[in-house]
Amino acid sequence: MIRTTSIPVILVAALLTGPLPVLAGDEEHDLGLVTWMGRLQYYAHKLGLSVDAGNKRLIAYYIHEVEEVIEKIEDIDEADGVPIGNLVKEILVPSFETLEASFESGDEALVDADYNRLLGACNQCHEKAKRPYLIVERRHDNPYMQRFKPSKLAVSPGSD
Repeated sequence: MIRTTSIPVILVAALLTGPLPVLAGDEEHDLGLVTWMGRLQYYAHKLGLSVDAGNKRLIAYYIHEVEEVIEKIEDIDEADGVPIGNLVKEILVPSFETLEASFESGDEALVDADYNRLLGACNQCHEKAKRPYLIVERRHDNPYMQRFKPSKLAVSPGSD
């Protein structure tokens, strides 16, 4: 049973986690740029928390999720007169591919640096889109009800 004093805490926690675009079963619908960008921000933040925690399995998982969203955004020809797909292919994709390669190399310091470069590419895209007020910055706080540190029982990637 939930105590009435718990309800405000639950509501605040829900608000602090931020809006999450619908995640299940909506790939068939045109979600629009803002929704896809929200999804990219969501997964990119979780990727950063996974990098901070050194959790290779989660890093691999969120790299995959970020890649899928980038592919969807690449398919958006234009929004408000901005060639979204072209900007993503020109700026974001190369930065993402560099992050993927650094992850595959196993160099944790390089992964961390390339994650920062990915966020920088987001800002570069926003500047080229004449939206310099959309600034992405790395956050190390965890607003999610998820642990990012690997458990002692977790198996490293490739050893399954």
